Amino acid sequence: MERKILVVDDEADIRDILQFNLENAGFSVDCAASAEEALEILSGEHSVILLDVMMGGMSGFAMAEVLRNEMGNMIPIIFLTAKTSQEDLLTGFSAGGDDYVAKPFAIQTLLLIAGPHFSVRILP
Repeated sequence: MERKILVVDDEADIRDILQFNLENAGFSVDCAASAEEALEILSGEHSVILLDVMMGGMSGFAMAEVLRNEMGNMIPIIFLTAKTSQEDLLTGFSAGGDDYVAKPFAIQTLLLIAGPHFSVRILP
């Protein structure tokens, strides 16, 4: 199975850095600049979503709720965000997140957290 990640972040620099580092680590990467764009390009080929929370338009939390509640999609979601309060964590996990990584983060930390989620690929 190909290890394909969908990176969703409204900051181009973050998308570019993540794509570069993840591809160097052996992953295939697609990027979206918004939750709306991500919902359009998401496919059964993606194994994990790295999802920013604070974006213009639909938030990452709202996208997770759409995936889980409206689409029945159980692809692992890892939130990447500066929102780290206890309330934010609870909101993220309640929305359907599988993990939560606080910005800023080291790419090695992200790879350690994302790795186990590749064996949990459950699509409708």
